[in-house]
Amino acid sequence: MQSKQDKEQFLPDFCNVYTIFLTIIVTELLAFVLALAPLSKDGTGWAYIKKELIPNLAMFSLFIQWITLVSMGLLCMLRRQFSKLESDIVIGLVAYLLILMVTFIMSEFAYGWHEYMLSTEFRWKTSHHPFLLKYFAMSAIGSLLILSYIYKYKLIKKDILVLSYVFILMNTLILTEWIYHQTSPEFLRHQWFLWRNMGISAIISAVTLRYFYIQYHWKKEIEASANARAQALQARIRPHFLFNSMNAIACLIRFQPDKAEQAVLDFADLFRASLAEIKTGVTFQEELVLCRQYLNIETLRLGERLQLVWDIDKIPKDALLPPLSLQPLLENAIYHGIQPLPDGGTISIMGKFDGKEIKLNVKNPLKESDSQHQGHQMAQENVQQRLRIFYGKHAKLSLQKDANFYQVNMIFPYINQKDENSYCR
Repeated sequence: MQSKQDKEQFLPDFCNVYTIFLTIIVTELLAFVLALAPLSKDGTGWAYIKKELIPNLAMFSLFIQWITLVSMGLLCMLRRQFSKLESDIVIGLVAYLLILMVTFIMSEFAYGWHEYMLSTEFRWKTSHHPFLLKYFAMSAIGSLLILSYIYKYKLIKKDILVLSYVFILMNTLILTEWIYHQTSPEFLRHQWFLWRNMGISAIISAVTLRYFYIQYHWKKEIEASANARAQALQARIRPHFLFNSMNAIACLIRFQPDKAEQAVLDFADLFRASLAEIKTGVTFQEELVLCRQYLNIETLRLGERLQLVWDIDKIPKDALLPPLSLQPLLENAIYHGIQPLPDGGTISIMGKFDGKEIKLNVKNPLKESDSQHQGHQMAQENVQQRLRIFYGKHAKLSLQKDANFYQVNMIFPYINQKDENSYCR
């Protein structure tokens, strides 16, 4: 789970098991493609599969998976440092150069190990690796000291500092390799192996990082649009409720000031809830308190005409749901059910919990002449859209009605504050 102190970034969490598993599967598919691409003259039949395809697939898988796992491990360890950078573009470029560096180092190691296994004369002292390591270490230490000195006196930003340092290290590897092999033309086969791997890695990692970047910003745009729509829906407190509540409070101020004061406080809490962010869930207990405050205001106006039956003891009080999910249903039950009836009626709020899902029903009487009234639809659509924004496709809202009653059924998954951040909408 991402720390609250970490800045949200477009790179996926490579410390996450699901991300690691998915990346390994995609990488293995790439190994299949590379193994199937080359065809020999006798590239058919079981002999070809046994002699070339399976060994090539095994070697490609081993080599590519090592590059993938080391790259993911490096990006995982640096995730917190990435969160301190300001620009997503800089994060992407740094990650890109790090992947290329890992590819370079793993290619050198793989080729050196291959030559060591095939030749009894090949030893570390005859390899060019000490030459690369010597100048890479000198470049790493020297550039770090110079850039640190420049950064100390605030002549360069942190993003540019990190990008410049990684860029210098990458270029050190490339130039050192090129300079060494200018004097050793017998290493042409090694050069072909190295630059082919670098080219493949450069193309695939660029496409992958670009995909992560576009997907992240597309998702942020969708979330911003959904949140704006949810805020508009949540702010739609009916004018009739505003006017009726203010009239009721005005009548109480002179004769029952204590009740008038409490009504004003309840009314303020309702408006405060209407300004809350839809992405921030409230517990069922908090939503219940809000509903009771609303019902207290309506009781001042309707008196004994409004009766309530609660059967919600089985619903976990820490269950999260979007704010003002139940209140609009109660408001419509009163406005379209209780208010038109001379003698009023009873609203039933019933809830069930099966361990995974919560089922909540709001039932109200209906005046026979209003059985076809469409007023309920607005509140139903309001709540349904906000449930969809908060839970995704995992929540449902349906209705039942006949000539005498109207019932709204709401079903949503049980989540609490512990698993809110990891819950997949």
